[in-house]
Formats: sequence, structure tokens, C-alpha cells
Amino acid sequence: MPGNTLLKQFVHISDTYPDHIALQDRKGQVSYAELRKRINKASSYFRQLGVGDGDRVAMVIENSIEYVVAFYAIWKVGGVIVALNPQAKFHEIENVIHQCKAKCLLAEKLKKDDLELLKTLDINIVAISARDFTGIGKWQDAYDCEEDEQWHLADESTHAQIIYTSGTTGNPKGVLLNHGNLIVNVEDIVDYLELTDKDSVLNVLPFHYCYGNSVLHTHFYVGGKVILIGSIAFTQDIVNTMRELKATGFSGVPSTYNLVLTHSDWADDPPPLRYMTQAGGPMGKRLTELLVTSSDPNTTLFVMYGQTEATARISWLPPENLMHKLGSAGIPLKRVKLEIRDENNQTLEHFQKGEVYISGPSIMSGYWENEVATQKALIDGWLKTGDLGYLDDDGYIFLEGRNSDMIKVGAHRINPLEIEEVINKLEFVKESAVIGVDDEVLGQKLRAFLVGSDSKKNLFALKKHCHEYLPTHKIPKEIMWVTELPKTASGKIKRFKLGS
Repeated sequence: MPGNTLLKQFVHISDTYPDHIALQDRKGQVSYAELRKRINKASSYFRQLGVGDGDRVAMVIENSIEYVVAFYAIWKVGGVIVALNPQAKFHEIENVIHQCKAKCLLAEKLKKDDLELLKTLDINIVAISARDFTGIGKWQDAYDCEEDEQWHLADESTHAQIIYTSGTTGNPKGVLLNHGNLIVNVEDIVDYLELTDKDSVLNVLPFHYCYGNSVLHTHFYVGGKVILIGSIAFTQDIVNTMRELKATGFSGVPSTYNLVLTHSDWADDPPPLRYMTQAGGPMGKRLTELLVTSSDPNTTLFVMYGQTEATARISWLPPENLMHKLGSAGIPLKRVKLEIRDENNQTLEHFQKGEVYISGPSIMSGYWENEVATQKALIDGWLKTGDLGYLDDDGYIFLEGRNSDMIKVGAHRINPLEIEEVINKLEFVKESAVIGVDDEVLGQKLRAFLVGSDSKKNLFALKKHCHEYLPTHKIPKEIMWVTELPKTASGKIKRFKLGS
């Protein structure tokens, strides 16, 4: 059997609670015992494809039971999971596959044009959909395989997952996590959330991001249920489902909670949740207070702070101190050390503002095959987060933005350079700069400054171009034409001038 890993824990849970429901979606539900059978069959299929120890497998799949089966089956044969946004464009998928040297690609919602492009990648492709495609593997064939009870002997140091955090153009950064990173972070989260096998979470967060990833694994760790019914776009349906299925938990980013408060009857008839969690960027004090007063009095809100490079979670705010420490991101997890440092890497005293540094067993191994970026981020075993803030006298952290150009829109961390690279391909654009500006719902929204020919025709062409090459969350919401961009003597754009 595996070492101290989430895979070993899954085997234990499926033995202990075989009849507990592990996953439920609109198509039905699956118990831990049945899920294990499907994983056993899928692992046989992956072995037939030649996937083994250390091989990277890319997944471009929506949240579903099939996603989870594939995820754990890849681990079971010793593979490394590379989960991508299902809305990713071909060139993003192509860049990541080349960068991580993936051996296999699992994809759903395949179109003929997508297939022709994907076939040029010279990689094993498996279609999740039931349609037959010439020269493409069919996921349904996995369930015709014999069950394979052979488990990869992974330990804490074995590579488990690569999560791409920002740009997927140029040289994308893939956070390399090992099995030890994952189980340590999961155990600490389970501890403060006090999760048990009686818990069931209604999840609307994408599994390919670290937040959704942690929601899945923390509930599997204890034998709980993960409900995958509906999209937050249909907010009232989500709230109705919480009530109908008696969900005990719900997780979201600030915009998620803004939606449930403004586009459903949440406040009139609060779902009887045991707990809620919030991460993915700071939630304003006003929204936090409104959420608490509009929710069931027995529902506990956990405000959290995290980063993919730290597996998922860095700190949490004990609910009993929520109002007393309103605006804080809380205290570090049990096995996380946190310091505030100045530009000279010197530790600062309480209430002195600087950059957040963290250390502990949940910190990434580094960026996949990107030593330069790794050395910039990891300093003597400490992760340089890029976030700014301070600690109060009680050791609670208060965050005050980032010292880098990364933009956080909802749960997405976005590198403006990749958007500018797409925009600058247009002939009528001489140069561009993208920044984040304050947005009450998303935290930030994208504003693009363009130097070029301003016209209705060009604006239409710009929007069409962006929709073709960028996923929705990376498309600028505001466009401003300017005669020039503010720059330093060396020619570097002064982004802070654009936001002033």
C-alpha cells in the first residue's frame, strides 16, 4: 500500500465507510466502495496506455464523478496530475503540455476542430464524452477493464500534482506539489473545520484550482460527501439544493457570497449549514457582516487565506474572533510558520508592514522545470508570497495587496503579460498594458490601456479577438485608448501610474 498519502487515506476510508456516498451529481451518486471499483478499472486502463511512475497526465475536464475517478486512478498508477481549466484555449493547453511533457491528455466537450489541433501534439488523447472519434481513446473503455488492486508505492516526497497558477503563454509556471504537501495541508484544514464523515459539502469551486482541490480532498479524508450539482450562475438553484440535500458545508470566493445574497432568497430562508468557508481574495467588511447576519445563526463562517504555492491554505480566522478581528486573514495553520519581512529580508515587528513569508511542510517543491522562478520564490526554505501585510499583537495577519503585477479577479490569479501578448497581436494596437482596478463583486476587474487606432470597428475586432484567444475571466472588462503609456527610463511600463 502507499505511504502517508491521500491515496492511502482513500483506501482506508473506502474500507471503513464503503456504503457512504462519496459523490453526488445530477446523474446520480456513487458510494466509496463503488468509486474505488471505478478507480481500479480506470487504473488498469491507464496502465494499458503506458502511464506509470512520474508520468504527467493532463486533464481538461469539468467537475464531475469522472474527474474524480480519473484523478485518483492517475495517482494509483504513480502518475502526476496536471489539471487545467476546461475553458482553456488550444494554445494554452498546447503550451502546458509541452512544458510539462505530458504523456496523456483527458478532455471532454471535444469538437472536431479541437481534435485536429490536439492530434498535432503527438500525445495519447482520451475523450471523456461518449462520442466516438477516430484515433482517440474512449473513456468508457476504462470501465470494461478488469479491476486492478495494485497501488503505487508513493511516499510523502513523491510528485503528485502540477497546478499552473498564472500565465499559460510563454513560459508557464507550474506549482509542483508532492504527496506530503497535500496530506499535511488537508489534515490541518480538517482539524480546524472539524470535519467528520457526517459532513456533506455543496461544491461550486473548480477542482483544477487549489481551493476546489482542497474541498474535495478534505471531505474524502473523513469519508464525507461532495455534492456537484449546479453552477453558481444559477444561484437560486444552488441555494435550493443546499436545503433539499441538507448540505452541511459550502465554500466560495467573495463574488460567490455576493451572488447568493443578491440573487437568491438566502437571507429570507438561510440554508441550515454547519459551516461556510471563504478564500480566493479578501472579502470586504461590509459583505462579511452582511453574510453573517443573513445566514443561519448556527452557521459558522471561516475566513481563510492561501496560495497555490502553499498547497492551498496558509491561515484561517477562528470564527469566535471573526467580528473582533474583522478584516484579518487569521492565524497560520498548525504546521505553517509566518513572518513579515522588509525588502532586505529582515523580520519585522508587529504592525510593521512588509511582505508575507511562510515555511512548513505544505510549501511547494518548486515550479516545474523553472529553476529561475523557483529561486526567486523560495528563500532558504521560506516561500516569498508576494503578498503585503502586517501582524497584530495577537499574531493575526492583515493583508494589504500584492507587491507584484499579478491581478486577482475572483478566484483567478492573472498575469497581465499574457493578456497583453494576445492584444498586441492586433495590427491596430501598438502596445498595451493591463491592470486590475477595484471591483465590489470580484475584488478586482481587468482594465486594458491601448495605444493605437480607436474606432468602433477596431473595438469590435478587439473583443472578438479576445474571446477567441482568452477564457472569459481573462478578458478585460474596460478598454481605454491612450496616446502613450507611462514608462521608466529603461522602458518598463509604470503600471501604478495607470491605476492612479
